[in-house]
Amino acid sequence: MTQHPDALKWNGRYQTDGPYRQQGHPSRMLQAFDHLLPDNGVVLDAAAGVGVNSLFVARQGISVVALDISEVGLRLLRQQSADLGVRVETAVFDLTQPYFPANCVDVILNFRFLERSAFAAYRQALRPGGLLFFETFVHTGVEESPAYFLEPGELHHAFADFDLIHSAETTIPGHRSGRMRHVAQLVARKPLTS
Repeated sequence: MTQHPDALKWNGRYQTDGPYRQQGHPSRMLQAFDHLLPDNGVVLDAAAGVGVNSLFVARQGISVVALDISEVGLRLLRQQSADLGVRVETAVFDLTQPYFPANCVDVILNFRFLERSAFAAYRQALRPGGLLFFETFVHTGVEESPAYFLEPGELHHAFADFDLIHSAETTIPGHRSGRMRHVAQLVARKPLTS
């Protein structure tokens, strides 16, 4: 069976620098709004990588399912979750062709990843009243592929029918370089009725 090109890329990266990435901190936005997380329920961490955000949520006693295309990243996450004594379910999953059952999760985390076809899948997967935490890069026109970067205002517009708790475009420091990166942030609640 041929491995997906993105799986090859990310498996290679996590094989090389996964332990370094595991030393990273959870999203500042997630930490700022963690009081909104439910006491129980299911959190889906899409494109979880080595699971820094997954572990942050799991340590609060909430069930987490971490999805990523990289089996190496997820293996590192499972090892670290065992070391910390918390449970995180993992699954190798290609988010370029997403499908989730309707109303199956209470929270979705999407950090530093963009797959526009996942927007509709996230809407379907969230239970009414469920939360979406989304933060990813915005296209600034400097040698960036529009496929991997949001246009200014795009994220806000894509979920404008949700109850918006936080919506901003700002800069955050990059993991490795420390240079400031332009991102869109969103914390939004799926309406109780459609």
